[in-house]
Amino acid sequence: FAHVDCLAEMATRDPWIDVDGRARASRWKHCGTCHQGFLDALDLEMTRRMWRHYRDAPASAYRSGALRNVAIRLRTEDEDDAADRLDEETTTCLDRDHGSVLKSEIVKAASIMDTNPEAALELLTGLRARVGQCGDAHVSATHAYVVGTTLLNLGRSREARPFAVECVELATACHGPETAITFGARRLYATVLVEIGQVQEGRAELARVLAAQTRVLGPEHPGTRSTQETLDGMLAMDA
Repeated sequence: FAHVDCLAEMATRDPWIDVDGRARASRWKHCGTCHQGFLDALDLEMTRRMWRHYRDAPASAYRSGALRNVAIRLRTEDEDDAADRLDEETTTCLDRDHGSVLKSEIVKAASIMDTNPEAALELLTGLRARVGQCGDAHVSATHAYVVGTTLLNLGRSREARPFAVECVELATACHGPETAITFGARRLYATVLVEIGQVQEGRAELARVLAAQTRVLGPEHPGTRSTQETLDGMLAMDA
């Protein structure tokens, strides 16, 4: 947190211009040097800074998109009431098929994925056509990841495979081959391979992901630890 004020100041200078010219709050969510996403407490603090920055700004699609990003992050902290208020506030400025609106709905489904996967899958299935029509590859990658994970939780691993493949392809195209998001997609794909019986191929892919994460993100990164735990759990089954 020593330089969180500096990060917030940089974000306010150019908060909405991504490398492809699209409207994204990338400067609030990613390091401008290594392009990896902010983690945990820093990510939450930067989200709250973004909230304060846009809270009193004039109504616009940019403001609504930013506050939708805030709502998505707040849901991961179980601050659903605040997130619902932001979603309601921004609905009038955004089309229902806007990328940030769809991503909010995907995150809502993900929030019940562990406790009620059937209901989550029903919500995600209902979003499929709208996500496709939206044409936002970032949103499509998120949708594919959550659908694939939900199907895996339901024990429907063969149905999960095409979504895992789609997620890896989209994440690689959108974020690059060596980013936390793409590594997460590859971890999902490797897990699906193991579950459908391609154990050696799946474990080999998981080992490759772990090696790349350790090199790029470091051994203590949450994504690296998650992959290590997944691989350890698979190996423990052979003991």
